[in-house]
Amino acid sequence: GEKEANDGKSTRRPRSMSNSSASTTASASDHPFEQIAPPLERTEVRAVEGALNLKTMCALDVYTPIRQIYAVSGDLELSKSNIAKIYGEGYSRVPVYDPKGKDHSAMKGILMTRQLIMIDWDDERTVSSLPIYIPPCVSPRMNLIRLLHLLRKGGSLIAFVCAGPHIAERALNEGRAIPPEAGFMGLVTLQDVLEAIIQERIYDEEDISERNLASAVLTNWAATVLQRFAKRQKLRRANSIEQMSPRIDNEVAVIGERSPLLKSS
Repeated sequence: GEKEANDGKSTRRPRSMSNSSASTTASASDHPFEQIAPPLERTEVRAVEGALNLKTMCALDVYTPIRQIYAVSGDLELSKSNIAKIYGEGYSRVPVYDPKGKDHSAMKGILMTRQLIMIDWDDERTVSSLPIYIPPCVSPRMNLIRLLHLLRKGGSLIAFVCAGPHIAERALNEGRAIPPEAGFMGLVTLQDVLEAIIQERIYDEEDISERNLASAVLTNWAATVLQRFAKRQKLRRANSIEQMSPRIDNEVAVIGERSPLLKSS
């Protein structure tokens, strides 16, 4: 009897605990989790991913190589046609190279195209007669966090990418062009870094107009193709109707007023 009482006592649970456990289980099943903030959009996810990659990406991943750079020579005469050509490229900053160098890698600085507004092309001035801005020189291995800090705090939106940045900076500060041993590679801008963060291209007014023009050309081409396809379909349908009409006329001619409605079995 004592054993049975002990067994029964050990297996009996208080009613209050059972009710509490049941209510807790019901509450957890009704609300598995509570939404604290709205879900992230795709653009936000890409921006977070790009920001996390800043430390692993470097200037070499986002820079513009020398073969794709538009640059002008220091001895270029600022005539009416040359000024119009520079403005036509659509850049606010244009690299200037030394004409005495072996190639375009002998950079001397950056020309701010806004300076051309006050130039009288009848004066026959050259590019080198204007103030040339000297940008910082960075290594292609500089990570994007340091590069972003340099471009944001240094007051420059553009930098030269060189294999030997210290050699290049010394030459520029002394008024000389970047020597071949500095290994000029290309340019990197603040826009390149921002595009790496958001992982999308940033379009300016000129890019948007070009994109709209390309879209209009593509739309016109697609409309022409669809129009030709519709004409072919209409012609094919008309030919098929013409081929079927004689057969229908023959079948109608066979069936007259005296023709039986039902065939005899």
